[in-house]
Amino acid sequence: MSFVFLYNEEMSKVTEKPTIKTNSNLSDLKPFGKKTEEKIPKKIAEEKAEISNAAKNLNQVKEEGLKTNEALNATDASEKATEVAKKLATVPLLPLGTPKITSKAIDTQATKMHYIKKPAVIFIEGFSAFGISNGDGIREMSEQIENSKLFSWDQKNLIMKEIHKHAPDQPLILVGHSFGGDTAVEIANELNQLKNQFRNIDLLVSVDSVGFNNKIIPINVKRNLNFFQEGIIPLLHGDPNAPRNTEHTEVINELRNELHSRVEDSPEVQFKIFDLIKKTLNPKEETETILEIHIQAPSDIVENSLLEDEVDSPYKSN
Repeated sequence: MSFVFLYNEEMSKVTEKPTIKTNSNLSDLKPFGKKTEEKIPKKIAEEKAEISNAAKNLNQVKEEGLKTNEALNATDASEKATEVAKKLATVPLLPLGTPKITSKAIDTQATKMHYIKKPAVIFIEGFSAFGISNGDGIREMSEQIENSKLFSWDQKNLIMKEIHKHAPDQPLILVGHSFGGDTAVEIANELNQLKNQFRNIDLLVSVDSVGFNNKIIPINVKRNLNFFQEGIIPLLHGDPNAPRNTEHTEVINELRNELHSRVEDSPEVQFKIFDLIKKTLNPKEETETILEIHIQAPSDIVENSLLEDEVDSPYKSN
């Protein structure tokens, strides 16, 4: 009996399912390789939804603001255009191609374009100190030449302006005494430049000229009449001049025995100056003259010559 009991007890142990103890740490493990949907807490989801709605509202407000600004800008531009159009409507219209020019502007333009179509005859006085340097000859000669101008030796700029008033094709004559003669040569050198178009000087008269670098006459001077006196003290007497180019310039040197302050007052000097000025302003035209000589032969010689012509002529008619 006891054996059977034992047998049944063992059998029961064999047939009973064993209980498996599970580890509490593995309860939260998820199956490998399968995606699972994450569960977002409700509170966080609500907050995200609120933020999304707020962003949408902000974007909507921004778009409406841009549309409003564009509308305002268009309105402002339209208003400004209307104001400009009103102002333009009040401005008087001028005819095209006829700009408004005042009489003053017209006078200025006419002055710039106008040349004096007359010869320029300019007398230049020398330095005067107690009557030592010059007399009155230069002034007196200028008073006898119509439309001539009188300047002092230190008025070089005014002389240049006077020269530029006259047309380049008109004769130009310079007459200077003492320092005035030196100024005349300086002006000649300045006119002999490209900026002054190498302006020609038809006649330059230097009366006992004193100064520096005035003994070489530039190529733009056609003729130089130079009066000088002998002396040993510098700046108290003139010297002979020389042309820069003998093919273009004629230099006439004449030695005088008058004092420096009396050379310009000499009647002989004044006569020669006037004579050259007249020839320069009124050049003589070269004309060929035919001298006809009539010889009256005796009548008997003429008759005999005619008879001989009649006998010997091969064109004699029968």
